[in-house]
Amino acid sequence: MKIFIDSADTEEVKKYLSAGLCDGVTTNPTICLKCGVAGGMEGIKRRTIQIAKLIEPRPMSVEVTSENPEEILQQARDYAKLAENIAVKITITDREGKSFLPVIQKLVSEGVRVNVTAMTTFNQAILAAKAIKSGMEANPEKAKTPHFISIFAGRISEEQGVERAFNVLKELRNWLDFHQYKGIEIIVGSVRTPENVEYWSRTGAHILTIPPEVIAKSLLGARTKETVAQFINDAKKSMEELA
Repeated sequence: MKIFIDSADTEEVKKYLSAGLCDGVTTNPTICLKCGVAGGMEGIKRRTIQIAKLIEPRPMSVEVTSENPEEILQQARDYAKLAENIAVKITITDREGKSFLPVIQKLVSEGVRVNVTAMTTFNQAILAAKAIKSGMEANPEKAKTPHFISIFAGRISEEQGVERAFNVLKELRNWLDFHQYKGIEIIVGSVRTPENVEYWSRTGAHILTIPPEVIAKSLLGARTKETVAQFINDAKKSMEELA
């Protein structure tokens, strides 16, 4: 299982890279704002390039900001030119439910790596996988992998319960493996607690997207702190007696 850091903070990314915990990074405009990125779209592009270079060849996901298909195509192409390891986040539909699968298929056929996002059902995910596969098959020479399909497990849990989220992820992994869909990886989004990390890491999903604060909480353990303190105290006493 891989961990993608959900952040646009270069220092946070460096910290988790040095710990061996960063297999990629995901951002969006809200995350960029939270992390102090300024300068509008140009500012986002500058930060995207910084992080992409920092983590290469690991993937860097960045999100389009339009619901217009032509604008999505242009934004995605522009992002893809920033670095070889860019993956462009595109929602499965617009806010009215109109499909972006034709846009996704076209971008993949052009050699743009995609991260199809905001999905909350098994059916959405398999349709996205088919659109990606079709794009790769349309132009094998330009095919880049992996592409990503992001399931918002936290939102599924809120509406239908955590077991439903678990089953959607597990069944999707089984479906991809059974039909031999190569070059497509499942991302679990909306990871909000250490309990989510523990639970969803068992589904067979390839990647968990985790905010830095949740990683930090996942490292904590009251009994561990007590045990370490005891180890240090016991070692100190032993060294004094040995001396």
